[in-house]
Amino acid sequence: MAQAKNPFDMSEYMQAFDPERIARMWNPQTMMQMFQQPQAQMFDMEQVIRANQRNFDAMSEANRSAAEAYKDLLDKQMEIFEKMTRAARQQYEWAEENAGPDAMKARTQAVNEAVEEALGLMRKMADNARDANEEAYRSMQSQIEESVDKVEKTAKKASGKTS
Repeated sequence: MAQAKNPFDMSEYMQAFDPERIARMWNPQTMMQMFQQPQAQMFDMEQVIRANQRNFDAMSEANRSAAEAYKDLLDKQMEIFEKMTRAARQQYEWAEENAGPDAMKARTQAVNEAVEEALGLMRKMADNARDANEEAYRSMQSQIEESVDKVEKTAKKASGKTS
């Protein structure tokens, strides 16, 4: 008989948060390949990468840390789920061995409530993380806009155009 896949096994999903995979994704050469089209003759991309290697490395490290934080979040969610359902399973097993159908029905309801509570806590944890990310992005919005303006002004100045 084939072993059924554990529906609570998150190992495949967790691979998306593998810090090494994130680092490869943010590799400067990989990121800059989109500039290797006809625009590449406009500037020396290798020189741009070399000049900004320190920043690429810092960004890669920050993204690796973020991936580790998300993995930690998922691990903590699974810990919540396991604690809640373990306690409920223990009660269910006791009832199965020592009680009649009415007690089993009550214990089944208790397991359902434990799963619902665990999933609610896990969702709340994910919502809190999402809200924190959104707040972090909002707090950076003005800096992003200033940086874009600066790049546009520098590009205009380099091309000899003035506003």
